[in-house]
Amino acid sequence: MPAFDIWAVAAALTLMALVATLRLSLPGAAGGGQGTLRLIAHPAWLVLLVLTTPMTVGLMLSGYVPVSPTKARALIAGDFGYWAGVAAWITVVTAELWLLWTPSMVAQRFAKPEARDAFRALPLFNVFMGGGFLLLVWWAGSQG
Repeated sequence: MPAFDIWAVAAALTLMALVATLRLSLPGAAGGGQGTLRLIAHPAWLVLLVLTTPMTVGLMLSGYVPVSPTKARALIAGDFGYWAGVAAWITVVTAELWLLWTPSMVAQRFAKPEARDAFRALPLFNVFMGGGFLLLVWWAGSQG
């Protein structure tokens, strides 16, 4: 019997948060879903992001985790094992979704119908600002 790996649990939990994020990020994915899908994509999984997203961005800023999800996976997996690398990949992807896309989709989804025209350019603004931030983090990491 293989040894219990807490990182496998962390990877599963971060996967749930990623699926819930994708549900918010994709315009047509707001539907209820059925059974297991509804449980997996439930908004309650977003609570994990209160801890993981600031931690991930902070680790990116300090240079401990690369901006690239694949490089983050390789780095963390080398130190802590396969499942830690998977959890790192999922966490970096989720954090980058929240920096680049998801806030604009959430704002559009929950805006009043008469105010939705004002939010048309918000995804472009979100990509510009989040992408600029990630570019600065990447640049700062490549300098040190």
